[in-house]
Amino acid sequence: MKDSTPDSRFDKPQSKRVTDWRRLVGLDVQIWRGHKIVDQGRVDAVTDDGNVLWLKQHGAIERRLVMKEARAGLRVRLIP
Repeated sequence: MKDSTPDSRFDKPQSKRVTDWRRLVGLDVQIWRGHKIVDQGRVDAVTDDGNVLWLKQHGAIERRLVMKEARAGLRVRLIP
């Protein structure tokens, strides 16, 4: 029987806190805040200071700006 508690390894996102967003250009990522996905797509560009990135997406909104937020606990998960 599968453990359905919130601590189950199946329920936890395998995400990582990334401080240098400049390393993410060209990668497919999910942006997590807590245990929720708030955005996903391919990192199209990152500002020189690494505080802002552009996600290339499919659908009605083709690109989206994502800014680092102080104390937001922003985490990134690479999409295989």
